[in-house]
Amino acid sequence: MKIMKILLSVITIIFAGLGLFKVLSFDISNPVMFTSLATFLLLQSIPYKNTVGKRKSEFILTFIAALFVYAVVIYNIFLG
Repeated sequence: MKIMKILLSVITIIFAGLGLFKVLSFDISNPVMFTSLATFLLLQSIPYKNTVGKRKSEFILTFIAALFVYAVVIYNIFLG
């Protein structure tokens, strides 16, 4: 799972740079970047799920943030 987090982080950074420097169209790089970011957030929230106390709120916040980013990607692709 650590390798997957590193891979998703690298993909996010690469596509953000490609979109920023206009190497790749922002319409293509933006959804890929946000999808990898949301998946990273979901993977980040998994260890918090099985803990109790303060960590439980961290799970809820990262999970909601991931769902929000997925909703933004879906909105931008299909309605934007």
